[in-house]
Amino acid sequence: MLEEADDRANLLETYASQTKVELVNDSQIPLYFQLARVLQRFIRETGIAAGEQFPSEEAIGTCFGVSRPTVNKAIQELLNQAWLRRVRGKGTFVEEDPRVQLRMLSDSMSPVEQFPPGAVSYKLVDRQILGASRDIAAELNVEVGTQTLFIRRLRVLHEHPLCLCDSFLPAARFPGLGETPFVRGSLYATLEETYDCPLQRSMRWVEASEVVEREAAELLGIPLLSPILLLSGVTYALKDDAPVEVIRSRFREGISLVNTVTRDALRRKPTDQERGTSESDSIRGTR
Repeated sequence: MLEEADDRANLLETYASQTKVELVNDSQIPLYFQLARVLQRFIRETGIAAGEQFPSEEAIGTCFGVSRPTVNKAIQELLNQAWLRRVRGKGTFVEEDPRVQLRMLSDSMSPVEQFPPGAVSYKLVDRQILGASRDIAAELNVEVGTQTLFIRRLRVLHEHPLCLCDSFLPAARFPGLGETPFVRGSLYATLEETYDCPLQRSMRWVEASEVVEREAAELLGIPLLSPILLLSGVTYALKDDAPVEVIRSRFREGISLVNTVTRDALRRKPTDQERGTSESDSIRGTR
C-alpha cells in the first residue's frame, strides 16, 4: 500500500512537471477549486483506473506548494463530484469517471428522457409570474411586461447536480403550470399531455460561460465564476408554430453535449427557415 502511494506521488510529480500546471493566487477562482480541477485532469489524462489509490494530501501539497487545508478542500470537492471516495483506515481511491454525455437534442427534446426512468429527478426551486423583460419578450414574441411564468428546476442525476434549468413561458397559455408535479418529471410531456400543446421544434445555442448568480452556484454546488455550459433556446408549438418557452440551462463542469452530423446532412441544401436560423445564430454569437 505504501509503495503504491509512493508510485502515485511520483506520477503526480511527473504530470505536474510535464504539463507545467500553475495555480494562481490572485485569481477570482478560489485556490482550492483550481487545484481540484488540476487533480481532475490528472485523473483523466494519466489513466488512473477506478479503485486505485490517490496521492496523499501531503504529497499533493508538496507537489503544488499549497497548504494542507487547501488540499483538503480540493479533495472534498472531488469527493462531492464523485471523482474520489474515501475508505476509512485505508485512504482515498479513484472512482469511475463521473462525467455525463447528453445528446444535444433527444427525440422528445427533453434531456430527462435520455436516462432510464427514475435516474434523473428534479427539484422545483422557484415558480413565479414575472413581467417579460425585453429579451424574453422578443423571444416569446410578446410585449415587454407581458405576464410570463418563470420556472426554475434543479435536475439531479444519481444524487449529484446535473443542471439548473430556467424556463419562461406565456402565463396565459399555461394556467396553473408547475403547481403540481410534471408528467413523468418532464415539462415537455406536461405541455403535451396536460395542456394539449404538442411541440414542433426547439432551437438551441450552447456557449462557454461562468456562473455569476450566487443562488445558481450554490444549487449546482460550485463556486461563483466557475466555468459552465450555458444552453439557451426557444421551443415552438406544433399547432401554431408560436414560441412557448425560452430556455436558460446551466450545466456544471463534467457535462458534455454530443451531436452527430451525417454526410447526407452536410450535402443537403439548407431550407429557407434554416438560412434564417443561421443568420440568427451568427447574430447571437456576436453579443
